[in-house]
Amino acid sequence: MEIKELTTFKAIVTEGTFSLAAKKLNYAQSTVTAHIKKLEKDLGFLLFERGWEAKLTKEGTLFVEEVDSLLQHWKYSISQAQRISKEEKGIIKIGLSESIAQNLMSAVLSYLNDEKPYIHCDFTIGNTALLSELLRQDKLDLAVCGQNTNLSGFTFTPLGKEQIEFIVNTPNHPLLQHETVKIADIIHYPILIGENSCYYYQSVNHFLSENNLAFKQVYNCSALHLIPEMMFGDTVGIIPRGTSLKSTNIPFKVQGFDPEMPIGLLISSEKRSYLSQTKKNVIEVIKSSLS
Repeated sequence: MEIKELTTFKAIVTEGTFSLAAKKLNYAQSTVTAHIKKLEKDLGFLLFERGWEAKLTKEGTLFVEEVDSLLQHWKYSISQAQRISKEEKGIIKIGLSESIAQNLMSAVLSYLNDEKPYIHCDFTIGNTALLSELLRQDKLDLAVCGQNTNLSGFTFTPLGKEQIEFIVNTPNHPLLQHETVKIADIIHYPILIGENSCYYYQSVNHFLSENNLAFKQVYNCSALHLIPEMMFGDTVGIIPRGTSLKSTNIPFKVQGFDPEMPIGLLISSEKRSYLSQTKKNVIEVIKSSLS
């Protein structure tokens, strides 16, 4: 039994057919078939029922669960071997919420540049919904974002709290003339806020619903760092605290509204046991930067 045969088996299960697996792996279909026949011979049972569709046998279905663990262990063994050779190479893929990206990127890159110069780092900046989906698709190794309670198979470790900030762009804004600003005072002004899938947007909407209120005019922007730049007239910007502000932006408080949303490390529960030393160290850098 060889790792290439296990990889071929996993690709067929993922892609659904032998031909699609061959295309993904850049193999001839005869090579894929040969890998499976060799694997079945070594195991002593059939993995797929014979026919056009790649339908798993009862034994094949049970074996799928074992293959994931075997492949994870193989990747871990390779990463350990690279580390031992002191020339650890590869890519670490990190997702970051926009409000914390600037501080964390510089800390992570500084560590990698000093300690792991052969490691390449890919950053993806986005909201919790996007980063959760990329993790589910195995396109990220880990993410630092809000808590997604709808995502199974992943572990969330809280590292801090993210607050929401309200901003205007002129000291003459009517809201700043109030002794105290209530949420009902804001709904009559144009609102600049993140897209609907942002957890902080949903938190604001929940607060509005509790008070039987709704914004009258909303402009959504997925690039949160641009909201302070987009302010015009009497608009009110709503952003996660920590987002870089312009010198003309003026933060203000809304009475009775001060939610603290947990922000932390989101990672596959299965992969957590097979993290390379570099990924463990990067996580420690992240924890230290957020403490």
